[in-house]
Amino acid sequence: MSASPMLTRRRSENEPGILRYYRTLREHVKLIVACVVLAVAVAAIYTQVATKRYSAEAQMLVSPADSGNSALSSLPVLHGTSDPTRDTLTAAGLITNPQVAQAVVTARRLHISAGDLLSKVTATPIGQSNLIALQATSDSATGAQQLANAFADQVVATRTANMHAALATAIPGLQAQIQAETPAERVANSTLTAQLAQLQQLKASPDPTISISARAGLPLAPYTPKTKLALVAGLIAGLVLGVGGAFLMDALDPRLRREDQLRQLFNALILAGIPRERPHHRSAGPLLPTDLSFAGHEGYRSLRTFLAARAGHKPQAVLLTGSAPGEGKTTTAIGLATALAQGGASVILIEADLRRPAIGAALELNPEYGTEHLAQGTVELEQALIPLVLDGAELQVVAVKRPSDHIAERLSFDFSQHLVEHAKELADFVVIDSPPITAVVDALPLAKYVDDVLIVSRLGVSKLAKITELYDMLMDYAAPPLGFVVIGETPIRGSLYYSAVEGRRPDDLRQAGPPVSLETAAEQRD
Repeated sequence: MSASPMLTRRRSENEPGILRYYRTLREHVKLIVACVVLAVAVAAIYTQVATKRYSAEAQMLVSPADSGNSALSSLPVLHGTSDPTRDTLTAAGLITNPQVAQAVVTARRLHISAGDLLSKVTATPIGQSNLIALQATSDSATGAQQLANAFADQVVATRTANMHAALATAIPGLQAQIQAETPAERVANSTLTAQLAQLQQLKASPDPTISISARAGLPLAPYTPKTKLALVAGLIAGLVLGVGGAFLMDALDPRLRREDQLRQLFNALILAGIPRERPHHRSAGPLLPTDLSFAGHEGYRSLRTFLAARAGHKPQAVLLTGSAPGEGKTTTAIGLATALAQGGASVILIEADLRRPAIGAALELNPEYGTEHLAQGTVELEQALIPLVLDGAELQVVAVKRPSDHIAERLSFDFSQHLVEHAKELADFVVIDSPPITAVVDALPLAKYVDDVLIVSRLGVSKLAKITELYDMLMDYAAPPLGFVVIGETPIRGSLYYSAVEGRRPDDLRQAGPPVSLETAAEQRD
C-alpha cells in the first residue's frame, strides 16, 4: 500500500478550550433553545396558576421611656437604653409575640392558631429610625390590609392593657404612701405627688412607648408570584439546564458533529463532503446514484478528481471502511465507483462485507458466483464479474451471493494480495466495500494491499471514540488511511443554482443541447 507523506499518528493536542466550548454549545443549540422555551413556559404557567399573595404594611413608632423617669420605671412599657437599635429590636419582638397574635385571633374570630397567624406577620426595623414595618400577608389584598391593621391595633391595645393593669396596682400604693406623710413632708418631697399625677394621666392614655405611625393601605398588586422575576428566573434556569445538558451529552455521547473535529484529531485529509440526501423512495439500504442530488454527485466527482490525480496513469485499488454500520460506506462505494466510471475509467466494484452484504440487493443482482467463491478459490475473478450500467456508466461488480460468517474469516493475506493485484490488472480503479473494521477484522488484510484506505464517517452518527479506534488500528497495521469522506454535510449554496432544473443530472444537462433559463425549465417541467 502506498503511504502518504502527510499522514501521521493521531494528534495529541486538544482544541483550544474556549473554541471547544463554543462549538459544543453551537452543536447543541436546539437542545439549549428547547430547555429555555420549556423553562420560560413553565414559569409563565406558574405565574398564572400559583396562588397570589398580597402584602400590606403598617408602621409602628417606638418612643422608649426615659430611664430617669421614676414614675414609669415600674410599669411594663418599653424602657430606653443607650443603644437605640437594641430598643427597636426589642419593640419588634414585642409586636410579634403570641399574646398579640391570640388577641388578633379573638378579636377577628379567626379559625387559626396564634402560632400559624404569627407566620403571616413580620416586624422589621426601618433603617436607623424609630419606625418598625409591620407586614402581613394574605391571599387577598383586603385580608392583608385588615390583618396588618388588626395586629397594629392589638399591639397598642395589649400593651395598653398591660400598662393599665400595672397602674391599677401602682396608683393605690403611691396614694397610700402619700397619705402616710405629714403635710410638711409632702411640701418638702413633691416627687411622689408628681409621680402620682403622671400615673393618673397615663391611666386614661395608651402606652406612650409604642404607637401606630401609619395604618396599612390596600395593596394594589400581589407581591408573589412576580411575573417578570419568574420569567427571568425561567430564562436563566433554562440556559443553565440547556448548557449543562449540552456538555453532558457531549461527554456521554461524543459524536462527530463537524469536519473540524476530524482535522483536530487527525492529520488526515477531508477528501469529500457528501450532503444529507432525501431519497424519493425511502429504503433502509444504500442509496444509488439515481437517488443523489446534484450536490451529492459533485461530492463524489470531487473525490474522483482527487483520486485520479493521485493515481496518474497507474491502476489504483481503494478500500472504503467505517467505524460502525450505518455510516454510508456502501453508498459511498457505489457512488465513487459510478463517478469513476462516468469519468471514463474502467472500474471494478468488489463487495468484501461477507457478513452483512448490501450491494447485491441494492443493485438487484443475482450473481452466479460471489465474493465467497473467490475466497474459497473455486472460481477466478473474471467468472464473478457482473457487467452493469448504472446511471449511464459501465462498470463491473463482484457481489456476495450468500452471507457467511465462516467464509468471511478466509479473507487471508494471500487471498487479499492476489485479489487486489488481479483486479488492478483488469481495471483502472478497484473500489472495495469492506465491513467496519472496528466491528470485524475481516478486511484488515485487504487494507494492507490496497493503494488507499478511505474512512467514511457520518455527522451525528459516527462516534469519535470509534473513529479514533479505527484510525489507530489502521496506523498500527501499517495501512494509514488517506483521509475521510464525510456524509451529512450541508450542500454549498451555490450548488443549488446548478441543480435548479429538477430531475436532470449534470450528465443529462451536457447532452441536452443549449442551456435554458430557469423560467423556461419551469414551464417545461409544468
